[in-house]
Amino acid sequence: MAYNDQYAGHQEYNPYSNSQPHASYEEPHAAAYDNYGPGYQDTSYPATGFNKTRDADELSSGFDRGEFGSPRGENGHQRRAQNIRQYRREFRNDNLWTKGGRGSCIGRFFCCTLMIAIFMIVSIVLALALWIRPPSIIIGSAGLTSAGTNGIQLETSGITVPLEVNISVNNPNYFSVDLKKVTLDLTYPLDGNDTAIGNGSTSDITFHSHSNTSFTFPFEIDYQFSTDPNYAILLDMASKCGILGGSQSDLTIDYSIKVYLKIIFISVSPTITNSFSIACPFDESELEDFIKSLGLSSILGSL
Repeated sequence: MAYNDQYAGHQEYNPYSNSQPHASYEEPHAAAYDNYGPGYQDTSYPATGFNKTRDADELSSGFDRGEFGSPRGENGHQRRAQNIRQYRREFRNDNLWTKGGRGSCIGRFFCCTLMIAIFMIVSIVLALALWIRPPSIIIGSAGLTSAGTNGIQLETSGITVPLEVNISVNNPNYFSVDLKKVTLDLTYPLDGNDTAIGNGSTSDITFHSHSNTSFTFPFEIDYQFSTDPNYAILLDMASKCGILGGSQSDLTIDYSIKVYLKIIFISVSPTITNSFSIACPFDESELEDFIKSLGLSSILGSL
């Protein structure tokens, strides 16, 4: 059998030849599609919309048109300053106080004045508060006045005992403090009840800056039997004074003090509540005779 060469009669492939044995899609045969016309076009826009040459304003930026200053260089600094001045002339040249009519002008002026006044007052108060130090107060022991037991009044309607207490106040601040008024209310605690039995007051005392001020505060026990028809407080006093037997003990009295102070231009009114003890202010024999005069001899005998 003879060998049949299947490549016989065909041109031998030359790798150094520039011609391609097979035609590609980019051969001149593709030019045939050029006769089909311009193709689909959207009539809502001009046919040459994307090919139109833009104006110079569209192609240039804000920096090219001089709207913004150059970020560098001396010329850029000058251009920025000119743009700021132009902005102020165009947009901020109006008088803001009178803008909007007379009512708006009055309201604007009132609000600004009020805010400035509040700011100044708060600033002054806070500045003063940084330097304020509390005063040192020393309260002595309450006792009878210089009249002693001679000032005590024992009457059928009640008992009056004049008392006083020495108070010393040291003001370490750089401003004076005016004590306009002090009021004192006394109550006698007994069996869970507080019965009003006295009061006191004083006024017009000035604590000068960086000074020590001492004064005597007068008050009195004003025990009215109408507030204690069973004489419970009187008998308790008699018991603590040793009239009913046993040893003597101090009388415990509750008090409430309201202080009216003026610090520079600020007025404050704090209230202080506490209790104090006082030794029996009565003479034993005089108090015993007074209780008998009230017709309480039977009560004394039964105790």
